[in-house]
Amino acid sequence: MSNKEQEYKKLFISEADSSVEELETLLTQLEKSPKDQKTIDSIFRITHTLKGNAAGMGFELISKFSHALEDLFSEIKQANINIESEIFSTLFKAVDTLKELVQSLSDDSLNVRYRGIQRKLEVIVENSKKQESYAETASVKEVEDKEKPAKKTKAKKSTAKPKATKSKAVEKQQNEEAKLEELRSAFEANQKQEVSKKDPVFEQEIEVIQEEKETKKISFSDMVQVPVEKLDNLLNLVGELIIERDRLITAHEANVSRNEFNSLKRVSSDLQYSVMDVRLVQVGFLFNKFHRVVRDAASTEKKQVDLIIEGSETEIDRNILQIISDSLIHLIRNAIGHGIESETDRKAHKKEIVGKLTLSARNESEGVIIDIKDDGKGVDVDKIKQKVLNKGWVDATTLEKMSKEEIISFIFEPGFSTNDAVNSISGRGVGMDVVKKAIDSVGGNIKVETEAGKGTTFSLILPSSMAVKSTLLFEVGHSQYAVPLTYTDAVLSLQRKEIYKIQNRLMINHQDQTIETVFLSDLFFPNESGAKVDALKSDAKWNVVLVQYNGKKLGLVVDKLLQQKEIVEKPLKKPVDFVRYVSGVTILGNGKVCLVINIPQIIQKLFNHSVNVNATAVA
Repeated sequence: MSNKEQEYKKLFISEADSSVEELETLLTQLEKSPKDQKTIDSIFRITHTLKGNAAGMGFELISKFSHALEDLFSEIKQANINIESEIFSTLFKAVDTLKELVQSLSDDSLNVRYRGIQRKLEVIVENSKKQESYAETASVKEVEDKEKPAKKTKAKKSTAKPKATKSKAVEKQQNEEAKLEELRSAFEANQKQEVSKKDPVFEQEIEVIQEEKETKKISFSDMVQVPVEKLDNLLNLVGELIIERDRLITAHEANVSRNEFNSLKRVSSDLQYSVMDVRLVQVGFLFNKFHRVVRDAASTEKKQVDLIIEGSETEIDRNILQIISDSLIHLIRNAIGHGIESETDRKAHKKEIVGKLTLSARNESEGVIIDIKDDGKGVDVDKIKQKVLNKGWVDATTLEKMSKEEIISFIFEPGFSTNDAVNSISGRGVGMDVVKKAIDSVGGNIKVETEAGKGTTFSLILPSSMAVKSTLLFEVGHSQYAVPLTYTDAVLSLQRKEIYKIQNRLMINHQDQTIETVFLSDLFFPNESGAKVDALKSDAKWNVVLVQYNGKKLGLVVDKLLQQKEIVEKPLKKPVDFVRYVSGVTILGNGKVCLVINIPQIIQKLFNHSVNVNATAVA
């Protein structure tokens, strides 16, 4: 059995244990109020669900046993069986047996005797159906008896042969009486002896019905439900532990060999990743909720769309999944509203009438990539250009110099929409900027690939966990900073002659691209230009961290590159939550506070589309 099958099995056992416990509680309530229809309906629903789940997992014994209970409560629901004390004894024994069958899934040594009690449940149902049949036959006989005089009178007035008619009527009556007597005898025999001792099944397990061999033990599920808040608190404590560990190692590394701390590092790291692993959930948990979203959006747009889900077993931090859930809804609705064509247009382009929307997830490197792909018309780049010009964000000359990726990135600007008409899906100029902000908040990124007439793919590049970030540490002045590797494209060491000016802006060439470069010190300390002036006059090499966001690249000049390091980032809190260009903080092993650079905010500030001069300088 694969790991995933084992996981599904554990989940079934956990849910089945909860169902059996609920059955015990409901039976206790029903014993006090046998006529409570609400309780009867609840028991029937639980047995029906348990039967279906067990059948789906291939646990036939549990499925058939649950089916027997379901049939019994179906008869009770229809008032065909009056619940008496003896039946309650049978029901409680049946629930005990059902509990043992569930336990046997995780304990192969457990031999459960279930056939006898299962057969007893089936006999009760069979007797009920026979009694019902007997009652129906008796009712028919009573009706026939009432109609007999009328038939005889009619027969005397008839011109047909009376003797022949009488002979058939007598024969019919005798046959009915014989069948009725046979049915009555069978029913009475079953009533006297519900369980036949001659039945080989009962000979094998009759002792299970007659007496309890031992006192029932209370069992506990192997799975525990824990509120997310508790996991968040535990993760925060583990983060504090990691920070203290690094501080302790750094403080004593001069006097104690690092090997002395190997055990501490191993245990604390294992603890950290174990807690992170507990928070992981399969993306299918969210993906499977989108069938209704697709159906409603397609209905509004009067289109036919099939949703295809792939990679639903991919795992990601639950908090990340929760934060991006609204973003996925926006992207799905956008794909249906903007991407997939109408039935008429799809016919004209010789496409299948039913559009395809694929929602997939996969692990890549240390993160997760979620793709939303449609087979529609693709993004209309020319239409985006026209909208940008109409809004006055950039001039025509600058727009012509922009790459396809840069132009497409305008769709994430607030207030941008290519739809002229407003409906419940699109046209209001909201949605895509919200998507971008949500992805940024978890330290992720989004890319767009499109081909005219073939379709569009939105790729969400997400970290698998928000607890730990892989970063690059560097120094500016006398302080240390961290930049997430998610936004880091390259680290360069350049000679002064490799940096040049265009319209009073510093530029570098990298892989046939002209990229604007700024001193990070200018952003944090704009009034102190000494470091920049000295660097421009010096022939020393420049350390440049090349970062990228939303298709735009920027070079950050720093004083000294340090190392890659996984950090536990803490968000900024009041009264310093307003600090620009900083997304959070961490504490290094030397006890110093290290600021985490907010790359999206920096690039958005420097590449503000609403200011023509900025866009011209970048070009």
